Amino acid sequence: MSVIPDQNTSPQHTLNHLFRWQFASSLYMSLLQLASLVLLGQFLGYKEMGIYTIFQIVFRLAMALLDPGMFVSIIQKAGFSRQILNKLRNIQYLLLCICIGLLIGFYLWEYTYLINYPYVVIISLVLFCTIGIGSMYPSILQHHLKQKQISLFLILSGTAEFIWILLAIWYVDPILVFCIGLFLRFSIFYTLSWIYTKLLIYNDQINESVQEHVSFSAYQVLNQGISFVQGNFDTVLVGSVFGLLVLGPYNIASEFSYLLFSKINPIFNKAIFPLLAKYQKDVKHRQDIIKESLLSHALVCITIYLIVYSHLSDIIPLLFKDPEYSILQFSRFIVIMAMIRSVNNIVFNQLLALGESSRLLKWNIAVLIINYVFIAVVYWTQTDIYKFLLINIFLSFSVLVYSIHRLLIYFEDVQLFYKALLKYTIYLMCCCIVLYLIHLMNPKFISSLLWAVAGLFSINFIFYRDKIIELFRLKIM
Repeated sequence: MSVIPDQNTSPQHTLNHLFRWQFASSLYMSLLQLASLVLLGQFLGYKEMGIYTIFQIVFRLAMALLDPGMFVSIIQKAGFSRQILNKLRNIQYLLLCICIGLLIGFYLWEYTYLINYPYVVIISLVLFCTIGIGSMYPSILQHHLKQKQISLFLILSGTAEFIWILLAIWYVDPILVFCIGLFLRFSIFYTLSWIYTKLLIYNDQINESVQEHVSFSAYQVLNQGISFVQGNFDTVLVGSVFGLLVLGPYNIASEFSYLLFSKINPIFNKAIFPLLAKYQKDVKHRQDIIKESLLSHALVCITIYLIVYSHLSDIIPLLFKDPEYSILQFSRFIVIMAMIRSVNNIVFNQLLALGESSRLLKWNIAVLIINYVFIAVVYWTQTDIYKFLLINIFLSFSVLVYSIHRLLIYFEDVQLFYKALLKYTIYLMCCCIVLYLIHLMNPKFISSLLWAVAGLFSINFIFYRDKIIELFRLKIM
């Protein structure tokens, strides 16, 4: 079961084709998720937001450990056999059973939550199982570069979820509506992926090492698990130190701040990962894919984040009920954190495609220890939450610096990277100056937004004219 890069098709053409479909589905899903987030912010109070946050943490854990979970190797490796697939599936199911057991133990420990919200608990466990069982099928489709089909399935499943929310939100407990909506989306998505895998023609004459696949995937699952723990340590700390009334608006601020990250990054990651993995031994193509995709991501994601950050005081009151301005204050910090982590996520994805799962695991363990020492200090000193957020930004930036340092090993000409970084830094400073000048003029929200978009687009065009034209043609390389 393998996909060999077509010698008559350039990696640029393949990457751009994958990117276009990812872009289409992600743009559509982003609009749906933003609309759902607005409904969530309107229908839930601060405490209800905190209750739903617990459900989301369980959901995110499932995504971190089980999607693609043990099946990541069939995307990264050149090929796989049915024996390998069966072995990976058995380990995935064992991991799923262990996780379900731990979750049940957690809910029994937090018995008050279990007693008060039993249906939320049940749905979270069912959703967890659905992700663990179903994630194999889109992984197989990614291996065969079937991004078009994956994108269409995402659009269909996301539409079904949103229709359910619109129909039920007025009649059913809003927390249950959003929980059932997530389950509906993933059950439809995995079912459609499963059906399509039955139509694929497999070449089973692959002499791949079972242990190589198992080792790579196991490292990645551990990486993802540790990344989840360190990525959600702030939620754990806020909940334990400051309670549900703070956790609720903090989570909404996080959901809003990471919305761009969660939608834009998969566009790039799912296009870059399978292609970079297949060209990882080709020095020239490897460097071009890394450099061009990083620049494309920065010009899209960071630029949008800058515009959003400069208009937070207008956007947050427009979207959410925020009587105490808690969501707004948290967003001012978390948007910066999300911007840094969005770049780090792209770099980590590239390192993983290049086979760095073992080294990334060691780094994640080190960061995990640092983060939880930090938690202990904050917990015992009862420090201010805003100081906690500032230190968290510093930790995120430190991880990014290390990640880029590791990526430079795969550059044939390191000086080329530093020249590109210097140019981008100057470009970024110009963007910030323009946004600051617009803020000083204090125009109305719509006018300010239009001026910001026009100003940053002009700077983009001055610094990266050819690149911007290619991005408008949905080419990231």
